[in-house]
Amino acid sequence: MSDESEAFRLATSPSHLLHRAEQLAGDRFAQLVEDRVTLRQFAVLAAISETPGLSQSDLVRATGVDRSTVGDMMNRMERNGWITRTASESDARAHAVHLAPEGARLLAAATHHARAADAAILDALPRTKRRTFLNVLTKLAKLSDDLAEKAERDARKQAKKEARAKAAALKEGERKKEPKRDATRKRR
Repeated sequence: MSDESEAFRLATSPSHLLHRAEQLAGDRFAQLVEDRVTLRQFAVLAAISETPGLSQSDLVRATGVDRSTVGDMMNRMERNGWITRTASESDARAHAVHLAPEGARLLAAATHHARAADAAILDALPRTKRRTFLNVLTKLAKLSDDLAEKAERDARKQAKKEARAKAAALKEGERKKEPKRDATRKRR
């Protein structure tokens, strides 16, 4: 019997097991912080703290949180007084994100709980497997980053290709509109 004809088993699906592990991490974190901040919000606050002035696009890359979620999160975090956004000095189209004093306080309070949640997850593993587990997770995160970078490069290349094609089509359209000289036109 081939792999294709066998029933799909969630218990052996890496993607499903990773999702379940993510649920465990999120639930453990939520229990410890008493729902003051989500694990994703914590990750964004930690990334801002590590590198103040990141753009929202930088935060997407640093945290793995999707673009639309980060955008919504930034709006809520700014309303809650956790972050500030200012015009980026390096990119006129972007905002530089910084922790506001309330965000720094929240991050400091939640950091202890994040460490405890991490410890609880690692404590579920035998000591001899913990480093391997972290190495595998690190490799998967690196793979994800590499694939996201490649997708961004490919999207930029495609956008440039489409822009060139559009410019060429416009130029061709203008060329066709130019009045043609009639070689058979009579001279006066």
